[in-house]
Amino acid sequence: MILISGKEFRGGIMNGQDQNEERWDGEWIRFGWNPVVPLLRKGFVVDKPVVSARIKATALGVFELWMNGVRVSDEMLMPGWTDYRTRLYYREYDLKGLLRDGENVLGAIVAPGWYAGYIGPFEDKGYYGQEGYFSCGLVLEYEDGSSETVKTDSTWQGHAGPIRSADLLMGETYDARDEQADWSMPGSMADLSGEIFTPPGQWGPVVSRDEPVEVPIAPYPGEPVRMVEELPAQKVTEPEPGMFVFDVGQNMVGVVRLKVDVPAGTEIVLRHGEMLNNDGTLYTENLRAAKATDRYIAKGGGEEWQPRFTFHGFRYVEVTGLPAKPKPDAITGMVMMSGLRETARFECSNEKVNQLFSNIRWGFRGNYLEVPTDCPQRDERLGWTGDAQMFVRSASYLADIRPFYKKWLVDLHDAQHENGGYPDTAPFLGRLGHARAAWGDAGIVCPYVLWQAYGDTEFIRSWWAEMNKYMELICSENNLHNGPNAFSYGDWLHFNSETPVRLVGLAYRAYNARLMAEMAAAIGEDADEFRFLRLADEGRALFRKALFDGDAIAVKTQTACAMAIAMELLEGDDLDKAKQCLVEEIEARDGYLTTGFVGTGYICPALSKIGRGDLAVQLLLNEGHPSWLYEVNNGATTIWERWNSWTAEDGFGDVGMNSFNHYAFGSVCEWMFESLAGIRPAKPGFQTLEVEPCLTDRFDYVKASYDSVHGRISIHWKKTAGGFEVELDSPVPAHIRLPSLTKTLAPGRHVFGVPASPEPALA
Repeated sequence: MILISGKEFRGGIMNGQDQNEERWDGEWIRFGWNPVVPLLRKGFVVDKPVVSARIKATALGVFELWMNGVRVSDEMLMPGWTDYRTRLYYREYDLKGLLRDGENVLGAIVAPGWYAGYIGPFEDKGYYGQEGYFSCGLVLEYEDGSSETVKTDSTWQGHAGPIRSADLLMGETYDARDEQADWSMPGSMADLSGEIFTPPGQWGPVVSRDEPVEVPIAPYPGEPVRMVEELPAQKVTEPEPGMFVFDVGQNMVGVVRLKVDVPAGTEIVLRHGEMLNNDGTLYTENLRAAKATDRYIAKGGGEEWQPRFTFHGFRYVEVTGLPAKPKPDAITGMVMMSGLRETARFECSNEKVNQLFSNIRWGFRGNYLEVPTDCPQRDERLGWTGDAQMFVRSASYLADIRPFYKKWLVDLHDAQHENGGYPDTAPFLGRLGHARAAWGDAGIVCPYVLWQAYGDTEFIRSWWAEMNKYMELICSENNLHNGPNAFSYGDWLHFNSETPVRLVGLAYRAYNARLMAEMAAAIGEDADEFRFLRLADEGRALFRKALFDGDAIAVKTQTACAMAIAMELLEGDDLDKAKQCLVEEIEARDGYLTTGFVGTGYICPALSKIGRGDLAVQLLLNEGHPSWLYEVNNGATTIWERWNSWTAEDGFGDVGMNSFNHYAFGSVCEWMFESLAGIRPAKPGFQTLEVEPCLTDRFDYVKASYDSVHGRISIHWKKTAGGFEVELDSPVPAHIRLPSLTKTLAPGRHVFGVPASPEPALA
């Protein structure tokens, strides 16, 4: 019996019911022992016309489904990652087009995945269970009105197959000599009884799980992981004899496609890394315990292969074991992510800023894989809630994240503590905590941002009771979020400028209450609206008391002042002092930021809010250390975890925690769209638009577009001989603010000239 988050678990699976739970008749089967990745198959006969053939399939682990020699879907790592003790998901597919008259074979490949493989930074293998299992039910409906179900049971057969091992953190080993080319093809049946002929020593009986899986099983609500792009290798080097290092030109997440022509039995080893050492060899110290190593044993002749049940974060691939120097096309990067529809474009006259936007986009792509991970390369890859809430507004511009968050908010609430606290990570691992400031607040901030971005109040209604419970916790006297003994990660990885964790908690307490009041109004909860308005006032007073010593600001950090301004926690003289303090703190650092994960997302919006967009632009364009463009100047193609992940003076940062693909500091993307380009929603779901670009002579032009739920919004402003020209194309009414001009616009295309004189003119 295991006790985690106040919930009781028996035998690794929680006993529980759910209103969405479906009857599940298929047995849970396996073949062999983890980490072998088995082939599973079942033969059956179709001898009359079929009108429907739909399968529901799931796994304790991850699976790939085959039918009559054809892979059923391009989806990967299904059915995704959940807290398997609380719920499972299945995928449903239409197989009618793959059926044949007579003999048919249904097949599956099953790997440990998140269920039985290594997971997290704790060297946990089999955190949820020790063996992967598969279960499915194929319902055949015939023209004559009859039906039958082909489901997993003891009549299925298994084979070890060519995949010798597969682990998300460690990698995959594949022996091509053991490929079973026709393993899911009909034609090997001994008779028409449904039994497939079993050659001795190869195919054998499966084993059914004795212990029932007593958790809700529901349709997968998210966006499946897919291959979304291919990146050919840009160059190949040989830092040591027989060691070939391929550069795909971009820090990415996924696997590689290997193309070789070598003798049978040749073992090729592929190691993955984000950076290179000075001598050109692969830098892997920051991977910690994750081996990120794939192995391929050739069958002989020209062949191609790519792993199925692992993924890596890398730009460089070290290949050893080849008998001769390879061609560059031996390696191609195969990019994996949750297959979200990307919605943003950004371009400006500064190529380094364009590269920064590309870095932010690739950081998003690499870390939106099933859950919003912190990093995709080392032995972690967890759904850290703080990182998620700090970046969610930026992410909502980059892609349509609704299906992704529909699924992850279930993970988040499955992990909610009985006292109301939201977890550090979701799905939750028991060694971490709950209700830490800026991390637990994802439970409030993420639904709010999703409502603002898409206008869908279901993101609020679905979790309103749970959000209320969280607010009750953090508004109590003795809590770890903002109480007298507050414990949090605080302004994580700040640059020598610590903000007290209790102050961070108090800021979020007041901010959350305001967001809750707005959300309550949106769903018609009037009593809650008034209650949260009162709690917001109380929270602001508590924050003011902690920030000030008498009439003077006592916590003089960029993060403290940026939160106070951006979260609207102060007013009057107090606000003026926070504005002055923020500017002074930036000037004291020679125009550079010192913020960590929390403060970085707020500092540029705060500066624009107080009319100092010039300072926000300066922060964006800084090229010394620490800055975004320092990373760009030093070859970054994603966002680094630390401002000092690598420096010219000291080389690599702390190997214990040094990711080169970590989207948190990419939260400046929000400001790039909402202030630099100047497009943001005036009403939830971009029903109306607020347009206020930061017209600065530091850029010759800025272009941005966003595919909102109402259509594409685009803006293009550029310098002219006499000032600026602003072109807006909006599918919804827009309220535009330019120097000396405020105007409400109908949907459509509008062009404004902004002369050096105070009066802009409509072009």
